[in-house]
Amino acid sequence: MSRNHQFRTLCYRFEANYDPFKKGQGTFSCFFVDKKGENCLLSSAEVTSEDLAELDAFIQKLPLTEQEQKQTDMLFAHDATTTEFYITLGSYKNKNRRKVRPQLSSMQQDEAMDILKRLYVKVSKREGK
Repeated sequence: MSRNHQFRTLCYRFEANYDPFKKGQGTFSCFFVDKKGENCLLSSAEVTSEDLAELDAFIQKLPLTEQEQKQTDMLFAHDATTTEFYITLGSYKNKNRRKVRPQLSSMQQDEAMDILKRLYVKVSKREGK
């Protein structure tokens, strides 16, 4: 889940990578600015399936049907706000991956952000940051 914005304090990026075939281990990386204006950053912190349980439960409720990407002739301004939420399904091993982009309501976006920020707190405490 990510958002680019012309104001750095409104940008964020969260990435959870999980491969159940690798002993239930995964990584979590993120960047966002908290309400105090502090940078919150993790890079490839180790996570387990237990750490990701709340996020997994959220994702399981989403309609994960593949949507055809529409080609547009639009030009994007560099200072435009772009928000993206996608889930990559498949395996890195056999390169059989595809992105699924469920359409999230604003309430679902807020819920996803809350879950990801709680994951950051949990993982950063364990990492000693």
